[in-house]
Amino acid sequence: MTADPPTVLIVDDTPSNIDMLRSVLAGSYRVQAATSGRRALDIVADQPPDLILLDVVMPDMDGYAVCRRLKSDAQTARIPVIFVTAKNEARDEELGFSIGGADYVAKPFEPAVVRARVATHLALYDQTRLLQQLVDERTVQLRYEMDQREDAVARVRYLHEYDSLTGLAHRSLLMQRIDMALETHPDRVAVAVLDVDRFAAINDALGTRLGDLLLQQIATALRDAAGGTAFIGRLGGDSFGVLLTSKSRVVDQLHLINEHMERLFEAVARPYMLEGERIQIRISGGVAVHPKDGETAELLIKSADAAMHAAKDATLTTYMFYSAEMNSASRELLTLESELRDAIRDGAIKPWYQPKFDLKTRTLVGAEALARWVRPDGRSIGPSVFVPLAEKTGLYKALNQRIVHDVCVQARSWASNFDTPITLAVNVSAADFQYPGFVADMLSIVRDTGVDPRMIEIEITEHAVIADPLAAADKIGVLAGHGFTTALDDFGVGYSSLSYIRQLPIHTLKIDHSFMGGVGEDERADAVAATILTLANRLGLTSVGEGVEHEHQMQFLGANGCTLVQGFLFAGAMASDAFETQLLRH
Repeated sequence: MTADPPTVLIVDDTPSNIDMLRSVLAGSYRVQAATSGRRALDIVADQPPDLILLDVVMPDMDGYAVCRRLKSDAQTARIPVIFVTAKNEARDEELGFSIGGADYVAKPFEPAVVRARVATHLALYDQTRLLQQLVDERTVQLRYEMDQREDAVARVRYLHEYDSLTGLAHRSLLMQRIDMALETHPDRVAVAVLDVDRFAAINDALGTRLGDLLLQQIATALRDAAGGTAFIGRLGGDSFGVLLTSKSRVVDQLHLINEHMERLFEAVARPYMLEGERIQIRISGGVAVHPKDGETAELLIKSADAAMHAAKDATLTTYMFYSAEMNSASRELLTLESELRDAIRDGAIKPWYQPKFDLKTRTLVGAEALARWVRPDGRSIGPSVFVPLAEKTGLYKALNQRIVHDVCVQARSWASNFDTPITLAVNVSAADFQYPGFVADMLSIVRDTGVDPRMIEIEITEHAVIADPLAAADKIGVLAGHGFTTALDDFGVGYSSLSYIRQLPIHTLKIDHSFMGGVGEDERADAVAATILTLANRLGLTSVGEGVEHEHQMQFLGANGCTLVQGFLFAGAMASDAFETQLLRH
């Protein structure tokens, strides 16, 4: 059986030139022809030849452009290209060789020269392919052997450092990381221990296989929630250790620890589906801060573990700090929880309204409703205190429904008494938004209050959608069908926003106030904020700049296409009567 002859592609816009070259090569080669550069590229893409005879001067795409395209593609870069042209001055040949041409044949050509050069370059091409094949085969073999050796070493190291069930760090590696952190940033280290309550009972009820599956899912949730801000390890059984570090002094800023812990608890303290079984778990945690709760990794873990067990005993507290001061604070929180229940029941927590303005016209267009609690003794409790407490103790749903109800009543009242059309935004937590009955609850409230849903905007954060963007998109779509609008708040400060924002039928994108601090003064801050505004505009979304406190921030937002603004430069949050007097009657 004889081998197929090599294929030569002739590219020339003059048919007579093609015919002459075809006659020269007939009998020795399989010849293809194209009368344009674009047709030649199509032929090469479909069935690559072994060599190309390429005219330079062609109307639609000259030979140099064709050659550049061929050499830029790894699949065709090695095909020899011989230019056949009357342009044979030195600069022409220099250009051809510089873009990857193999040779030149001058027009009018000598048949013997054409045959000789074609044969020579095909022979070189064959030798090059053979050598490359040998090199590739040997490279593959060497790479395989090296990969096998590296895999074996990595596997041994991995098994020594990481837990085979969860993929988290072993206790020994976690201890090493804590020791390293203590050496480099001794005043910025805290350690937490998290433990699954009644895990033994879960194991007994479901079996160890599903128990292991639950631990794997918890580990994944912890790892995802930690991101780059914490290092997670498995201490053993259903106990996990967390190394918390900060750019700021943790001992001076304990609220940073609370932020870490709340994020972790929000991620893991949720229902899990285990082969059709819905399991709701509770996590208890303890926190120890260096150096007051321990000088070494072992002592910090021991202190955090003790605090974790104390949290298990305090049924209304999910985590505790290892210190008399913090334990005392926890007891105060229990008292505050009781007062919070009464305040929600009695309507003592009321919505205040921070206005939003159209940046171009400076006209009032709406407001964000913010919960405010004034105790009977006149002392105000900030939302940074009672909102996390409500979320932690399961009171947030009742609190939020009360606030949403009051906002809807207020919206209907203002719509009836004033001509200014405004939209009132209500904040919804991730847990409430993910609750299966959330949409039904919202529809029930607007039905009971008689408010037009188009006056109500629902503000959610990235936490609310990250667990299941498709389910979130469905909810937002249903709400939109009833007239509600939805805003994505705190955009860019959480997870991989760009990966899911295109899936969500939201109406508004709020630029978190944390991005506004350096706007107008710092080029990098400007670049980030401008990028978010461009994204909102390209997606056809209303954009809201939060936390606008200075004139230069407002000017920056206006120059970059921001739609709405809110912040102390314009007005802070105010009670409904003040809002009505200062803005609606103004």
